[in-house]
Amino acid sequence: MKKRLTNNNRHYENVLWENTRRILHVNVISEGPYKDVRALARGLNVLETLSELGWTRIGILATHVDIDRSSLYRIVSTLVGLGYVVRRQEDGAIALTARLAHIADGVKDDDVIAQTVAPYLRELTRDVLWPSDFASFIRGAVIIRCSTHKFSPMSIHRRVVGKKRLLVRSALGQAILSAMTPKELTASLAIVESQGGPDAKDIINRTSLTQTLNATRDAGYASSSGQMEANISAIALPVHGPFGVVGAINIVFFRSAMTTTKAAERHLNRLRGCIRDVETAIASLPS
Repeated sequence: MKKRLTNNNRHYENVLWENTRRILHVNVISEGPYKDVRALARGLNVLETLSELGWTRIGILATHVDIDRSSLYRIVSTLVGLGYVVRRQEDGAIALTARLAHIADGVKDDDVIAQTVAPYLRELTRDVLWPSDFASFIRGAVIIRCSTHKFSPMSIHRRVVGKKRLLVRSALGQAILSAMTPKELTASLAIVESQGGPDAKDIINRTSLTQTLNATRDAGYASSSGQMEANISAIALPVHGPFGVVGAINIVFFRSAMTTTKAAERHLNRLRGCIRDVETAIASLPS
């Protein structure tokens, strides 16, 4: 997705601050051993509200953020000093500055998509119990962007975010490739070839690759059994965005627990529902 941010693109700012507040809530405010960073939470609340109100006076802002006037003046003064808020001399009204645009511009599209996917991944794992990953094709490799392995009681892995998965031998890679247009597939395979390694070797036989992708499309889902790890299997589906495939989501399970066919019978409909929810959420992001 192309990044584009204008003064009127408040929706992007809302997405940014909602993600920031969610991360803050999980990692700071809800952690028992740590004190609440209440002033920071209030400051984020002020910024979020200003993104919705535009130019406004302190009195009006106070009614929206539920912060006493004295504290609000101190918060606004701090934000003005940091360059995130500007005060209009004529009437004292305040508004956000372009500095927030620089922060938003630093949020990569892949990161925004991964943040968007994460809560739906957790819902999926709560339903099926097995762990799930979201991965994207980035610079010629399948990279896991978010995962629920650490939340699942059925996982032996905990740190998989940022790890690579084989392009052809993983369900994630098969799902992504199967959803590409012929032009996208040709360009992507050229990148893989230029980098060498196991993925490049796996795509040398284009006839075999075509058969694998056709079988994936015919089945309606991608699958892998023991091709990444001897005792691990997975099924996966691609995730589409406004401009094409943006990644894939899998369900990972022990080979001894069930076959990929049985996993599809039990969990494919729930995985499809997760994909629909994710694609709807991604479609609502600004282009």
